[in-house]
Amino acid sequence: METLVKNVQEILASIESGIKEKKFPEQIRIYIEQLGRNLRQFLETIEIATQLNTIQTPISPSSRSAVYNLRKAFYAILTKEIKQSGVNKDKSLEEWRRAASKIIETYEKSGLTETPSKIVLSYEIKEEGGVKYISFKNAKIFYFELEGILPVDLSTGEKR
Repeated sequence: METLVKNVQEILASIESGIKEKKFPEQIRIYIEQLGRNLRQFLETIEIATQLNTIQTPISPSSRSAVYNLRKAFYAILTKEIKQSGVNKDKSLEEWRRAASKIIETYEKSGLTETPSKIVLSYEIKEEGGVKYISFKNAKIFYFELEGILPVDLSTGEKR
């Protein structure tokens, strides 16, 4: 993975210097810029997906199912952290409710409630007054919109 990321970063640097130095013909410059944006987004996605201390959902068909999947994953992490780190269940659940409410609110404000999505939630173990708990740092919502429509002709050419 490291080699792939390094290679993409080198290609991106080449694209950026080529655009800055006007090495690309004007007809394809727009496509090269779009490729650069896509490569930056790819690198950001890889960085987010490989972070430690994250709770990640699979791609879910709607926000409701994404939050449900996140909830299941949270409870699995909570159970593990209670056993391994001795985190406080009640304080961690309080943090979970706060984070889940913000995620749901973000979905609703964005109008993405019926859009397929994946959630990556970053957390850390904090200690306050001798009580350890799971605290959430941030969440990233990956949403997947319709890219286009691909027609498929299923007629056989025979008349009935």
